[in-house]
Amino acid sequence: MKDKLLFVNISGTNSKVKLIENGEISENFDFKIQGYQKGKIIEQDSFIESFKNPKLSRVLNYQNINKIIFGISPHEISSKIEKVPIYDLDSTKPVEEKDLFIKSNFESDSDSLLHSMSLGFILDGKDVLSNPTGMHATKVEAIKLNVSVSNEYVNSLQELCKSLDITCPINIISNSIALTTELIDEENKDFGCFHINIGDDLTELSMIQKNKILDLAVIPVGKDNFYKDIEISLDITPKDAKLLVENFGTVMPELIQENDHLLVHTTKGQEEKISNKRVGAIMRERANELLQISKKYFDEKSKGKISTNRIFISGPGSKYEGFDSLLKYVFQNFIYRNPDEKNASENYLFNYYIKEYKNLNNFKLNNESKNIFNSTILNNNNLIKTKLKKLLKIG
Repeated sequence: MKDKLLFVNISGTNSKVKLIENGEISENFDFKIQGYQKGKIIEQDSFIESFKNPKLSRVLNYQNINKIIFGISPHEISSKIEKVPIYDLDSTKPVEEKDLFIKSNFESDSDSLLHSMSLGFILDGKDVLSNPTGMHATKVEAIKLNVSVSNEYVNSLQELCKSLDITCPINIISNSIALTTELIDEENKDFGCFHINIGDDLTELSMIQKNKILDLAVIPVGKDNFYKDIEISLDITPKDAKLLVENFGTVMPELIQENDHLLVHTTKGQEEKISNKRVGAIMRERANELLQISKKYFDEKSKGKISTNRIFISGPGSKYEGFDSLLKYVFQNFIYRNPDEKNASENYLFNYYIKEYKNLNNFKLNNESKNIFNSTILNNNNLIKTKLKKLLKIG
């Protein structure tokens, strides 16, 4: 791919930017985002202002960018299954390949469609097949999973692009979908598993089987909550809370073999000795709550969709000691990770884009089409006004 692609991944409190030319990374940097909290834009002006970063401005001003791809982890994401009629006839006819390329009928006043993924095809209301090409049927329907986010979120990104004078096409990708697709190994994607990705500020849940994502959800809890819990519970500074988590981070304090402690300062200035087991007990409470919520979601949403005894875990918030043990205790399932998660996480957005770019919506193109339409109306109205003036000899 010879295009210059600019990937802007908005996750946590940072934006990670990569410029890819001829398939190679030529720019790679990140910066802090303001006005953004737990996947929600809470202050539009601050959010936009933080993107006027010198490095990003240099790339936008001096590189001929062909397309910008946003990777997003919003605080809310909607996934709904839709049945799309392909044909319904009086007699049978063979299904042709062109029949399968039918688009979603997605309509919403509040949401924008990011992804519409095929879950299979129903023949004559009975058989569900991944590829029915060549088979005969009187009635064929497509099953699609439509993944959408609020118009408010998309509008904010479009407003950001407008403020940065971006005129090239724009794609928006769900980080959750891209991660599940690229991070999980082929065996687990085929057999089926539940995916829990604990990010910096959010936890993203998904289910996948036969290489098809079946559902998505978001929990507004992430790695940062472990720091915050320690800070509040022990009444200490954020700096000391982070120090304790980084040194004693565990969610299974009962497995600690040796007692250890650190001296920290409370918000009142008093020095206090905090043990590793005390830190672990606080962290375990938060981790257990998060996993119990995740389990409840999977138990409810998996009915009739997927039957599996596998959990795939990822994300910076899942790296604490004892996490796999606690996960196994809560779910009573087999636990899997990607041994090369660090490297895989660096390139998942690009790898997903390369496979799916033909199926992504162009949000900039939609706006331009709308603007062209409005411009045509305006020009026609001006032309009519001019003719009326001549007829009436006004002006």
